[in-house]
Amino acid sequence: MNTDKLTMAACDPTTLRSAAYKMISRTQQAPAVQVQAMAIAFYATCEALNIDIRQLLVSVERMKDDLDGPFVNMFRSLEEYARNEIGRR
Repeated sequence: MNTDKLTMAACDPTTLRSAAYKMISRTQQAPAVQVQAMAIAFYATCEALNIDIRQLLVSVERMKDDLDGPFVNMFRSLEEYARNEIGRR
């Protein structure tokens, strides 16, 4: 697989936000199970596609400020959504 297509720069922020919300809302398990399952899926996906998981996490950390600007709060919104969706069980 061409990993160039898997870089963060190639992704539309609106599409990323929508996919992240779906991932959080579709996994309806106990909080500990849900978080660990998401981590396992993320790890397995990176392994399968030969993606450096640490490099990807650094890329995401770097884009956080770009996606959390004065008019768009992608990460803060996702954090609040996760807190409400996962934390209420």
